[in-house]
Amino acid sequence: MQNEQENNLPTYTVTVASEKGDTKVQMTRPEIVTTAAESKSWVFVDDRLVDASTLTDTQLNAADAIRLMPGLVGGQ
Repeated sequence: MQNEQENNLPTYTVTVASEKGDTKVQMTRPEIVTTAAESKSWVFVDDRLVDASTLTDTQLNAADAIRLMPGLVGGQ
């Protein structure tokens, strides 16, 4: 039952930035949240930094661009 529910979730085109370049992938909201947490990435929705844990489908549906960017670390 859970797999069926996961398959019915809306997907979004997400640009994932890395040191090797940008990649466009399709992700669900839970996948975006999980990926951001695991990779310590920042999530930008229409060029605004958002807290991935509070991300809603409504925000994502209205978005023109969704990006996952590596977090910046200063002082190194």
